[in-house]
Amino acid sequence: MATPQFHPLRIRDVRPETADALTVSFDVPPALRDAFRFTQGQFVTLKTHIDGEETRRSYSICVGVTDYDRDGELRIGIKRVRGGRFSNFAIETLKPGHEIEVMTPDGRFFTHLNADHAKHYVAFSGGSGITPVLAIIKTTLDMEPTSRFTLVYGNRSVDAIMFAEELEDLKNRYMDRFSLYHVLSDDLQDVELFNGVLDQEKCKAFLSTLLSPEEIDEAFICGPGPMMDAAEAALKEAGVPPKQIHVERFGTPLPQAGAPTIEITESTPAADLELVI
Repeated sequence: MATPQFHPLRIRDVRPETADALTVSFDVPPALRDAFRFTQGQFVTLKTHIDGEETRRSYSICVGVTDYDRDGELRIGIKRVRGGRFSNFAIETLKPGHEIEVMTPDGRFFTHLNADHAKHYVAFSGGSGITPVLAIIKTTLDMEPTSRFTLVYGNRSVDAIMFAEELEDLKNRYMDRFSLYHVLSDDLQDVELFNGVLDQEKCKAFLSTLLSPEEIDEAFICGPGPMMDAAEAALKEAGVPPKQIHVERFGTPLPQAGAPTIEITESTPAADLELVI
C-alpha cells in the first residue's frame, strides 16, 4: 500500500446539508485518480494554514466507490463545531475554485465486498457519523446486488439530519434492499420506537423487533462515543459475533511538543489521529 501523501486539489462544489454542516467535493485530475481511489468508509486529511499555523483535519468520504470511478468526484462531509478551528474555517472560507492540500485516502472502517454476497448489513449511526456510513451503504448496494442494508440513524430533529434527501433517494431506488429508520430525540414521531436517543435500551429494542440479530452478517457503528458504546454492547449482547461488528472510534491523542493544533470532534475517526498529530 502506498504511503499517504498530500496533493493540491481544486474544490468543485460546496453544498449545504444542514444549518451547521456541508459537503465539499474536489476535482481529482486523471493523473491522480489512482492515488485517490478509496475503499468505502475511508477518510482524507485536509491541510491548510490558519492564522499562520499549519492545521490538519480529517474528514470521511461520503460518495460511493462507483460514483468516484465514474466521474472522479471526491466528496467529504464537514460539520461545524463550536470553537472548532478547522470546521469553522472550512464552512466560512472554502468556495468552488479554491485549492487545498488533500492527503490520499486512509482508514480501516470497511469490510471487503463481493458481487456474489447475499448479506444483511446493519448500521447504527448518529449525527455526522453518517458520513462514512453513507459511502458504505451506497457502495454495498451498488456492488452487491443481492445484499440488503438497514440503517438506524439518530439525530436531535428532522432539520439536523445530514444527507436527508440522499438517504430518501437511496430508499426509493433500493426499495427492497434498503431500510431506513430515523430516531429523533427532540421531534416527536408517531412510532414510539423512533423517539428518544440511541442508547443501549433503544438499540436493544430495535434488535428485538425490527432487526433479527441472527440475520446480521456485518454491523457498522459510527457516531458520538456513548452511542457507539451502546450500539456495540447491544449487538454483542444480542449474539452478533464481535468480528462482525465494525466501529469507527473517536479519540483524543496525548499532546506532543511542537505538534500542530488538532480539532477533535465526534466526526474524527480515531485512525485519523495517527496521521494528523
